[in-house]
Amino acid sequence: MPLNDRKIISIILDERARVEERFPGYRDELINTISDIIEYERQHKVQGTTIQKKINDKCNAMARLLAQHRGHDVGAEE
Repeated sequence: MPLNDRKIISIILDERARVEERFPGYRDELINTISDIIEYERQHKVQGTTIQKKINDKCNAMARLLAQHRGHDVGAEE
């Protein structure tokens, strides 16, 4: 693993501890979401609007998960 990749992972994991645990497993879900977004960025096959859509989808999924754990009706907004 390149040094730059290790540094990015180290920073993300350090910051993870500072994030409020909004529901059990929230930090892990957030790290998975961030990891997926970084992976999308690194894939050379994903271009322009395709990567933006994937990032938007990931962020929206994380927002829905948070809303569900907070007891909001996420289906009412769609």
